Amino acid sequence: MAITILEVDEAFQLLFESFIKKKFSKSLYLDYWGEKDLLPLVRTYLLGYFGQSIVPEAESELPGTLSGYGRIDFLIKKTAIEFAVRTPECGKSKITKNTNETEIKKLMKHDGPSVLVLFDFSEYPLSQEEINKYRTLPSLGRGNHFKSPFNLLYYYIKGKRPKRAYREKLNIRI
Repeated sequence: MAITILEVDEAFQLLFESFIKKKFSKSLYLDYWGEKDLLPLVRTYLLGYFGQSIVPEAESELPGTLSGYGRIDFLIKKTAIEFAVRTPECGKSKITKNTNETEIKKLMKHDGPSVLVLFDFSEYPLSQEEINKYRTLPSLGRGNHFKSPFNLLYYYIKGKRPKRAYREKLNIRI
């Protein structure tokens, strides 16, 4: 049985809120870490949260590449999770639809529930218009492709003192 999107949402919401709390991150300043730095922490956190059912860097189909394959960041039972991070000093392009197009393709080809998780630690979150651009799907190339819907979980900050976590959730249907 697959992990539900609600369970994934609850897990990542707790993680994001903890990262922006000074009492939790102390001198690590986790809200300034990039995706590559946070992935081992997220992997460990998900292992503790969901147990032995997590598979990091699971192989998946990726149309448009030479090999035809890519890697999904996390597979929890049958639920695929792709993860992207925008640090405070990065531009918006880190988490826009164009930058995450390969992640979207992998999620569209996954047979089962799938989630694109975006952590935005900057002061200026994406606008509603920029979030809605995720609804326009990339081309998978020639052929009759099986396409699955996926969910977008966008976590962002509003305010400086105190920092408050907010979430936008989109269900993107084919």
